[in-house]
Amino acid sequence: MERRTFLAGTAAALSTVAGCVGDAPETPDGGAEPTDTDGGTDTETPETDTPEDGTPDDTDTPTETPSGASTAIVSRSLEQQGDCDSPGSASIAADGATVTVEGCIVGRNGCTYPALESARYDADADELTVRVVAEDKSDPDESCTQALVSRGYVVTVEFDGARPGTTTVVHDGAEGQRQVAQSSTGE
Repeated sequence: MERRTFLAGTAAALSTVAGCVGDAPETPDGGAEPTDTDGGTDTETPETDTPEDGTPDDTDTPTETPSGASTAIVSRSLEQQGDCDSPGSASIAADGATVTVEGCIVGRNGCTYPALESARYDADADELTVRVVAEDKSDPDESCTQALVSRGYVVTVEFDGARPGTTTVVHDGAEGQRQVAQSSTGE
């Protein structure tokens, strides 16, 4: 009889701390975590995948539009917004030389957070493609809740010159890779 009491008490105690073992990733200033920038004044160096030839996959080489007006990405960043209510969605806004994407990506567990995989401009198509991934930021020994989570973010992409004619947003999260928004953002 005492064994049942002990097991019931242990199960109740463990269920109260389930999912509360880790914290969200911290930043030096305690604010938003920029995950991909283009030089600028950020203190964090963005991580890039470098192929064997030593050149980064995601370069910021300025490109020209077919009409000759320059459309080069000056900076790009992602600010995490915490939990959100519209999983698998994004909205696109354009103002001046800036394109802003507000979205909500679905992660596989409580340790996943949005990260900017890339923001690339294709001059031939006159299109900006923003790719956001749900990235597991847990330590190897950290336990995470095993439930889907919806995480909000804001991506800001600034241009030197004209904005792209079209902006497309792609999520790669628990729901797989899929396009979640597309909008005309040209001037």
